[in-house]
Amino acid sequence: MAQYEEVLQGKGQKFLIRNAVGNDASKMIQYMTTVNRESTFLAMEPGEFIKNFPLEKETALLQGWVDSQEHLSLLVLTEDGEIAGSCNCSYSTEKIRYRHRASLGISVRQDFQRQGIARRLMEIQEEWCRSQGIEKLCLEVDTLNTKAIGLYLGRGFVVEGTLRREAKMTDGTYRDLYVMGKQL
Repeated sequence: MAQYEEVLQGKGQKFLIRNAVGNDASKMIQYMTTVNRESTFLAMEPGEFIKNFPLEKETALLQGWVDSQEHLSLLVLTEDGEIAGSCNCSYSTEKIRYRHRASLGISVRQDFQRQGIARRLMEIQEEWCRSQGIEKLCLEVDTLNTKAIGLYLGRGFVVEGTLRREAKMTDGTYRDLYVMGKQL
């Protein structure tokens, strides 16, 4: 994994962007609990993260990524040490035909949005992907998440397709997802 650390000047405050490590697991669980409660656009329902990733499992996962060449997991921390945002990017070396592409996942807590965090995280991940020989960056986004779609389009991503009824909400309704990609 590439070692990364940077100070980002947001609107009114500074943030530290750095690699996630195993010791961040409890903060990450708290962060994911918050963002899953704030938004219906992420992959998990409120409370689901802790069920799937209890402390021991999350610690092992984050620590495993520290030594991985195929994964870059970044956190954005406030001056108080709270997680304001998270971004993961990974690629697989198991299948030669897919070695040229990476997948991106990103989230920012509502009270820290519109600070340039997501944009900067995407820039860092794109730079890392290029350094790894990645030619295409891919992501999926809820078709109702217009703010994120606007960001992705502004960063050069294009909608490559729609996954119909891909997410089933707890109220029984369905959501479509866009598959988006960017040639690096």
